[in-house]
Amino acid sequence: MLEGLEAVDSARLAPEGSGTIRAISRIGYELPDALADLIDNSIDAGAGRVEITIYRNDEQVTALTIADDGRGMSSSELRVGMQFAGRTEHEPEKLGAFGMGLKSASFSQCETLTVISRQAGSISSARWSVEQIGADWRCEFLEDAAAEKEFRRLCLPAKRPTTGTLVVWDRLTRLGVGGGDEDLDTFLATAVARIESHLGLIFHRFLSTGTLTIAVTVKHQRRNLALPRYIKPRDPFDYPRSGARGWPRDLSADLPGVGTLPMEAHIWPAGSLADGYLLGSKSGISSQGFYFYRNNRIIQAGGWNGVVRNNQDPDLALARVAVELPPGGLQMNVQKSGLQVTAAQAQAFSSARGADATFEDFLDAAREACSAARRVSKSQKRVPLVPGQGIPKPVRRSAAKLLAGGGGHEELDFAWESLEEDEVFRLDLSETRVLLNRDYRRDILGNAPATAADAPLVKMLLFLLFKDDFERLRFSGKRTAYLRTCNALMLEALGS
Repeated sequence: MLEGLEAVDSARLAPEGSGTIRAISRIGYELPDALADLIDNSIDAGAGRVEITIYRNDEQVTALTIADDGRGMSSSELRVGMQFAGRTEHEPEKLGAFGMGLKSASFSQCETLTVISRQAGSISSARWSVEQIGADWRCEFLEDAAAEKEFRRLCLPAKRPTTGTLVVWDRLTRLGVGGGDEDLDTFLATAVARIESHLGLIFHRFLSTGTLTIAVTVKHQRRNLALPRYIKPRDPFDYPRSGARGWPRDLSADLPGVGTLPMEAHIWPAGSLADGYLLGSKSGISSQGFYFYRNNRIIQAGGWNGVVRNNQDPDLALARVAVELPPGGLQMNVQKSGLQVTAAQAQAFSSARGADATFEDFLDAAREACSAARRVSKSQKRVPLVPGQGIPKPVRRSAAKLLAGGGGHEELDFAWESLEEDEVFRLDLSETRVLLNRDYRRDILGNAPATAADAPLVKMLLFLLFKDDFERLRFSGKRTAYLRTCNALMLEALGS
């Protein structure tokens, strides 16, 4: 395209440290994704046990450690491991991919990363901080005797492994609770539940076979007793019977530049309340789509990657496809939480076929299973909807009595989350939640403190205004336009 341009000089332009680490810290890791990336390293090191410990006091989370009983690292291996995008040769059957996971995952959550590893009777340790990276990428290597002492104290102390690796996150940046306004116990309960849900899904094949044990512990600095919670496998294909006759079936897709990928197309039974179907949600609608496995680890859990237009299509709520990726995998994001599928590859997935069925046959069967279930339940009376999490408990009890007569009911929850700038609220039909934009939280609360059940009047008004929408499971174009208008008017009110 550009011809006749000849170089007249060249220069080595090394990245500026502080700007680089700010960019890396914003790659987009959530805490469960970051922990999963570090557990990949533990599995690659042959670990059979991983322990995550969250340290806290009365006001805040103070540190987090990830410890394993793998083979550990030598001093030279640790130097390579601490290097950003170091020249690490990843074998095809390993879970590592970019040589970035330890650093990018850690600095998405903290400002100081320490690694202590023991191999063949020798200890190796190193430490990065954002200041050292900003000061010309100066990594610290630590004194052996002190590192050995910390390894024995913090790396699976009950098991006393002879080899293993301890990762310590200090100066945490993503686990704060808003200067004491939030309830720390509630925050930690939610965080641990999300960790259990995510890791139980991502590593369910390892956990099911017993080759890996993962435990999560919250440890208070003033209390000696801290009981670990062992993560259970969450198999997204573990149903007692199929939701459609003749399924699951084996399909295969011929992907350009990759080859033939085996696929197993499943249809869940309608109305399932199994954990493997709901996966922490209330309806399972958001969990439809492709489940990409690479070396038995889930890389992406749900979503259609452009093969089907809507990732939360109510008519495909029961449809899931297990796809076995080649050891090298497809192009995945740094967090290893999703695949980057090209248009040609998406077309190949939509053209997948087996001995007696095509991908389109599968989608048709899944839609018919949903339609049949809807016809059966249409005449059944829906239980009343009442306000749930996010509303003060006394108000919730009164509302349940008034709206459901104290009988069976379903709860509509409220949560503050990051939304688009033009949204004050969003209706999440798949999870039966009203989401409020946390960027406008202080504008809504005024001088009132932020708590787990704040802004009760605003939330109750939203409940009364939109509770009927949650019985539809979809919006018409007219209703979608009305929701946009409501958001626009609320933004005007906030601006005034």
